[in-house]
Amino acid sequence: MTKQTGKTGFAETGQSGYDTVSGEAKKPMLDRVKLGEGGRLVIPAAMRAALGVKPGDELALEVEDGELKIKSYMAVIKEIQARVQELVPPGVDIVEDFLAERREEQRRSDERFERLHREGMAMREEDK
Repeated sequence: MTKQTGKTGFAETGQSGYDTVSGEAKKPMLDRVKLGEGGRLVIPAAMRAALGVKPGDELALEVEDGELKIKSYMAVIKEIQARVQELVPPGVDIVEDFLAERREEQRRSDERFERLHREGMAMREEDK
């Protein structure tokens, strides 16, 4: 926890629960912050470093059992990718499968275009 100063609020200097050099958090992962005007919350620098986020990055917020959970958006994407990967059978390349489907759709579209073009040209010749 941060050290309380003689003033209201808390000093930014008392953050001690994080090892930003190794990127590993030590227990307890707890700090005290004050909710600002407009519901603004300042995430202490050591916690931002532990999350791997910087100002301007997008975050994902979730309320679960009365707790506010904050994750980097990239962490959420990695979680989703891991879940999807669990659904893909071994040896299946979903990207290549998707591209094969798109190529087949394009081939059928090209064939249809060519057929319509030939029919249109034949109709034009009949009109002459």
